[in-house]
Amino acid sequence: MLLAGTLLALVAGNALTIWRLQRAQTELQELRRQFGNLGDVPANQLAAVRVPTDTPLTYRFRVHTPSHTTPWSHAAPSASRYRIAYSTLLPRGKTQPDWYSAIGVPPGESVVTIRIAEDPRDERWKISTLVRSDRSNQRMGTILPDDHTLVFRQSHDVISTGVDRERVLVAADASIRLLDERWLVGEQSLLLFGDKAPSENQIGVYAELQPADQPLP
Repeated sequence: MLLAGTLLALVAGNALTIWRLQRAQTELQELRRQFGNLGDVPANQLAAVRVPTDTPLTYRFRVHTPSHTTPWSHAAPSASRYRIAYSTLLPRGKTQPDWYSAIGVPPGESVVTIRIAEDPRDERWKISTLVRSDRSNQRMGTILPDDHTLVFRQSHDVISTGVDRERVLVAADASIRLLDERWLVGEQSLLLFGDKAPSENQIGVYAELQPADQPLP
């Protein structure tokens, strides 16, 4: 009876430990979904994952760029080899947005926040991009055209693609379209087909992690 009681206690203890471990793993997965998790990223790849946010017109991503020198890069050693390009305009007949500007991304892991809002300093609506890392915080903003501001201040249907909560990995010399959110206004509310170029200028929110060794298109 003593031996049976000892074995029963061991089995119950192991079962409780396994249950606690499974519960902890479930909670860890949920935290990763809430805050974004890139995990281990291979040295020769780019990585990105979307971080949920409850603030309207605010988009957040966690990105990772290689820290070693890539043979294809022509950027100066002190310059950022990657950048976040952003825009609110996809021109008619084009598949690439008309990029307004771009901000450098340091090697390693960074949190990228893209926001559309009124700047209280000058009361102008802007699209701003913030890149935060252990090395530095960088911010860049561009004033929006009045017709774009009007669209973002109203409610419209939206087709949103780009990076979601599942990690995306690509080669170091490729690009990741972080955000492709097309606002459907008027006749544009008709069905859009995938990557087909729009027949009219398409207002939206666009952002891309891309190599910085070429001029913005």
